Amino acid sequence: MPVQHLPRRVALALPLAAGLAPVVRAQAARATTIVVPFAAGGGVDLATRTIAERASAILGRRIVIENRGGGSTIPATQAVVRAAPDGATLFAAPTTMVINPAVRDDLPYDWATDLTPIILFTRLPFVVVTRPDFPAATMQDLARAARAAAQPIAFGSGGTATVAHLAGEFFALRAEARMLHVPYRGEAPALADVLGGNLGVMFSSLAAASGQIRSGALKPLAVTTGARVSSLPDVPTVAEQGFPGYDVSAWVALAGPRGLAAPLVAEFAGAFGEALRDPAVRERLATLGAEPAGETGEGLVAFMRRDAGLWADVIRRAGVRVE
Repeated sequence: MPVQHLPRRVALALPLAAGLAPVVRAQAARATTIVVPFAAGGGVDLATRTIAERASAILGRRIVIENRGGGSTIPATQAVVRAAPDGATLFAAPTTMVINPAVRDDLPYDWATDLTPIILFTRLPFVVVTRPDFPAATMQDLARAARAAAQPIAFGSGGTATVAHLAGEFFALRAEARMLHVPYRGEAPALADVLGGNLGVMFSSLAAASGQIRSGALKPLAVTTGARVSSLPDVPTVAEQGFPGYDVSAWVALAGPRGLAAPLVAEFAGAFGEALRDPAVRERLATLGAEPAGETGEGLVAFMRRDAGLWADVIRRAGVRVE
């Protein structure tokens, strides 16, 4: 139908809509910076770089990784929140983002309204490890020992209010077991104390513990995800061992500032989703202890809100405090 025969409001909308296409195309042609809220070389950084390299080729768009570590990921998150919603700045959003509101009262943003979720990159499972001579072979053994012990059984993690710490607190609550968290400055010193016999149990990332598990220096009791992980197929989940519903992992999602245009969200989700299906990318992620994901849209939002609620409940019930 000729434009002159359309209702006036529709006719006016046509040139406006046509004018948006070049704008979106121009935005898509620019380079994109993905802000990673941790130092270079860690699991989140390496997983993001692995996926972004393949997605860059798919998009035909240069992707730059910018590491902004420190401050419990708050400065990096704030930088993305303040960025223009034009596709030039995106965020490798970690689980810490949804934990922070439960342990901090003064956040300068609300992740649920100030960011646009795009796609879930990866889940980062944890594995419960002990030394080979530790008197527990299963999570039921551990729970019984922790209930019977005169003193709480100590478990370590790479820091207070990390996902690994909260995974241990969640297990203690579910098992009604007496366990005491011992925070370390990173996973390496905690693992060293497990190996040295100074710490009984640790909730560790797969990447940090897998080499010691393969060598026999560490004994895995369980993985924390709802399903077994590809790199440790013979290690049962916590849920399989009598604790149904226990499903815990860290994760990394791609997000943009609030107001990111729907065509750009769809373009990024499509390209990064295709990258996550690439066999070479999946193989590389497996070496990092990461399980490829891919959730988008309402499913991703629901996943993030579910995790935020879970950790807020665990933090409240366990009395977790951040100094």
